[in-house]
Amino acid sequence: ALLSCAWMAIPVGGTAQETDHHDIVVAGGRVIDPETGLDAIRNIGIRDGRISAVSTDNLQGTRVIEAAGLVVSPGFIDLHSHGQTLASDRMQAFDGVTTALELELGRLPVADWYRRQAQNGRVLNYGISAAWAYARIAEFEDMAPVADIRWFQSAFSRQRWVSEPATPEQAERIAASVAQGLSEGALGVGINAGYAPGGGFRELLAVHGTAARYGVPTYTHISCGNPWDPGSSAACVGQVIALASSTGAHAHICHLNSSSQRAIDITADMILKARSYGIPISTEAYTYGAGSTAIGSAVFHPDAMAARGMTPADIEYAGERLNEESYLRLREESPGAVVVSHFLDLPRERSVLDQSVMLDGAAIASDAMPWIDTRSGDLVDEDAWPLPETAFAHPRSAGTFTRLLATWVRDDGLLDLSEAIRKSSLIPAQILENSVPQMRRKGRLQEGMDADLVVFDLQRVQDRASFASPAQTSMGMVHVLVNGESVIDRGRLLRDARPGRPVRRDTTGSDESSGSVQTPQ
Repeated sequence: ALLSCAWMAIPVGGTAQETDHHDIVVAGGRVIDPETGLDAIRNIGIRDGRISAVSTDNLQGTRVIEAAGLVVSPGFIDLHSHGQTLASDRMQAFDGVTTALELELGRLPVADWYRRQAQNGRVLNYGISAAWAYARIAEFEDMAPVADIRWFQSAFSRQRWVSEPATPEQAERIAASVAQGLSEGALGVGINAGYAPGGGFRELLAVHGTAARYGVPTYTHISCGNPWDPGSSAACVGQVIALASSTGAHAHICHLNSSSQRAIDITADMILKARSYGIPISTEAYTYGAGSTAIGSAVFHPDAMAARGMTPADIEYAGERLNEESYLRLREESPGAVVVSHFLDLPRERSVLDQSVMLDGAAIASDAMPWIDTRSGDLVDEDAWPLPETAFAHPRSAGTFTRLLATWVRDDGLLDLSEAIRKSSLIPAQILENSVPQMRRKGRLQEGMDADLVVFDLQRVQDRASFASPAQTSMGMVHVLVNGESVIDRGRLLRDARPGRPVRRDTTGSDESSGSVQTPQ
């Protein structure tokens, strides 16, 4: 089935009129639409980047992709992808991702970032939030923000933005910087509170109030993750619930698995109950029991480590576990170095991970990291393919969604296939669509929807990336189409493909662009 694709300039049976001709036909696949519940053999027509037909009838197309024996589903929407480069796009395309959004951290200035992506071209659809952390760094460290993740990493050597509470005047300026990003079309407010625990409740209240005025969600990495009080993950989840209920802003809690760890039963129950009471709150998880970020971040401060019960041996850098000496040296000499932190003992604690991955209504999101060349310490060259052996990132950057399909659906039978696809496509789209009408055309396989879709072999789909060898593409994605254009064809990357389009709020009030939320006066 992996090679079951054909290029044709002939109709697939029937005598369709010229007006019924499609650019592409995906023929005979098991089509799953998570919104309508469709799970049946269908033919799909694609025209001008949109789905033009979902039918039992034979369809005529200039190009025909034979999908018999394969699953056809909406492309996966990743709400939490830090990579935002061609290298990251390509690795995630093999994981079934067609839209990669950077919402937890975000960027500032927003307009500059979108302009740069359009100039460079992208494989996947892309978008960002307005970055609270960037605004905080600019305010406390007198650093003009640059819409580049390396600028953010450079701030790990500074401490004022991390630990100092904001005065009312500073909080007002931080909220104003976030508002400027929203006026430039950002998809929400990224609140990386885990990196700046000095951000107090009144400051966050002001930022959530700004999000509410613009009608957009907040995306929060909570500032605490201890299993017990004080500073428990339950306390910080409770704070986010309070911020949502008191401002009306939709609050999204990022990576509930790594934020909650072994307290997931408490935090998950809090979120489900808050949602049942009508509080606008959502969450996500990734399919691993280890996290990843820069060694100089607040989460690896010795006090924070002790409160979580972590030791240097739980941290891995360039494939090797740290000890007390190497941990302290790395934090001092290379605070921006990206490390992996193991927070669950798998497979022994697999049931803990299951609670977050399978939580009702929760999205799957990768928290994909940028690919770093360990030789230079900088980002991997944009057009390097395949990635060099020296390319390093957490394996979630390559295998989050295929791992869900292979492990939770096929091998262990813990999730229904349709539910796994819903978590990976429809739920993320629904989190965004009230403020970004563009997203109402994504995450579904219906006539009129964007032609972002994946064709995969459920029996072969498999993540291959490991902590020791992360730069391994996933298997089983036979075809991946973004806006009706192939980026993976018969399991092979099309290196010149750049069909990705911006996902961006339209601040002019037009639904035809990327959203309908207008700038408040």
